[in-house]
Amino acid sequence: MSGRDRVEAEVLRVLGAAAGRAVAPEDRLLEDLGLGPADVTRLAWDIEQGLGAEIPRDDLASVFTVRSLIDLVDQHYDPATADPKHGWHM
Repeated sequence: MSGRDRVEAEVLRVLGAAAGRAVAPEDRLLEDLGLGPADVTRLAWDIEQGLGAEIPRDDLASVFTVRSLIDLVDQHYDPATADPKHGWHM
């Protein structure tokens, strides 16, 4: 699985668990999934823990769709240096 595929799978898994349904990259975080800024910030932490990536919190303010969150996480995910912390989810 490529790094991008791993990022997409983890983002979809975390958001799907939070939304209680299957999530598509085209979904809008607030309008389609009901996830506000505080929810996205909390879920970003879960994604970080699952991937071992660090997502700048300031950059989350410009994320409005699942696809844009996948793109942001992918920019900061390096499989060579990733250190996942599975089991430490909030």
